[in-house]
Amino acid sequence: MYKLLIVIAMVFLDQAFKYLATNNLADIVPVTVIPGFIGFDYIHNYGAGFSILSGKVDFLIIITAVALLAIAFGIAAKKFDNKVDEFSFVLILAGGIGNLIDRVVNGYVVDYLEFLFMEFPVFNFADILICTGVGLFILNTIITEFFSKKKKVEK
Repeated sequence: MYKLLIVIAMVFLDQAFKYLATNNLADIVPVTVIPGFIGFDYIHNYGAGFSILSGKVDFLIIITAVALLAIAFGIAAKKFDNKVDEFSFVLILAGGIGNLIDRVVNGYVVDYLEFLFMEFPVFNFADILICTGVGLFILNTIITEFFSKKKKVEK
């Protein structure tokens, strides 16, 4: 039950941030929040990450929906080996739902956060959830494999 609440809360935050961005940033030039670090720049992303598959909104909706259903099933059926992996996929699910809502409702994803210290695409809170979930899953897999192999060597 708590996993569902986390997903709902994260999707709500994502949509609230996008609503604020749309209503406060759409008609202004990019805004620096912390000089040399981060700012706001409102854009419509018609593709996936890094604008991959730009203009293929229907395809992205279908692929995303199928992937999110698989993740939701995995979480509900307790298919993950440990709580860290499960939490990783809760974050991915929440971020994926947030961006899927945008694609279905608008035909694009609202992006509004911009790193100023490097060349990087403008992104949003849902993207942060997805990347954090993927990163956490990869890190946990590496650590788990390392200690699993270490235990086998010690025996």
